[in-house]
Amino acid sequence: MDVVALVPAVVGIALSPLVIASVVFLLGHRGGYVSAAACATGWVLSVAVALVVAVLLGERLPAPSDGGTDVRAVVEVVAGVLLLGLAVWQWTVRRLPDGRPRSAGWSDLMASIGPARAFAVGVAWFATNPKAVVLSLTAGLVVGDSDPSVAAMVGTGTAYVVFAGSTAVLPIAVTAALGHRAEPILAVTRRFIAQRGSVALVVVLVVLGLVQFVTGVVALL
Repeated sequence: MDVVALVPAVVGIALSPLVIASVVFLLGHRGGYVSAAACATGWVLSVAVALVVAVLLGERLPAPSDGGTDVRAVVEVVAGVLLLGLAVWQWTVRRLPDGRPRSAGWSDLMASIGPARAFAVGVAWFATNPKAVVLSLTAGLVVGDSDPSVAAMVGTGTAYVVFAGSTAVLPIAVTAALGHRAEPILAVTRRFIAQRGSVALVVVLVVLGLVQFVTGVVALL
C-alpha cells in the first residue's frame, strides 16, 4: 500500500480549524469536557465512516487496464482542482469558518449546548466540509485500490483515522493532563484560530490542492 499517498488526506483533515475551535471553546466552559469529547467523537466517527464508504466505492471502480485511464489518477486531478478552487473561494469571499469563534454569539452557543448537540455539531462540521469530503474520497481510493490483506487494510485505516482525527482529541487530552495549567495554551489556540486560522486554512488548501493535482497528472502521463 502506498502509505505516502495518504499523507495529504491525513494532514488536510487534521488541519480543520472549525472543529478544533469548537472543541477548544467547549473546553472553556464549565462541564465542557463531556461536550468537547462528544464533539470530537462525532468528528472522528465521521472520518471513519467516510473512509469506509470511500473504500467500498474504490473497490467497485474498474482497475486500470493497459492503455486505459487510471480512475484514481483522474479523481486526484479533480480533487486537486476542487481544493484549489476552495482556496480561491476562501481567500476571495473571506467567508472563513474559523472567523466565527471571535463572536460572542459563537461563545454563547458553545456554552449552551450539551453532549448530544455537541456530537451532532462534530458530525455536521465534517458533512458540510468540502475539503474533508474530497480528501476522504482520495484516501479511500488509495486504500481500496491497493488490494492488501484485510488485516493490513484495517490497520492502515485505523492509523489514518487516529492521525486524521487527532487534532480534535488533542486539546481534550492536554486539558485533562494539565488541568488549570492548560488554560494559557487554550487561550493561545483560540487567538491563533481567530487571527491566523483563515490564512492557515488557505495555505493548507493550496498546498494540498497542488499535491493532489500534480500526483494525478504524473500518474496519467
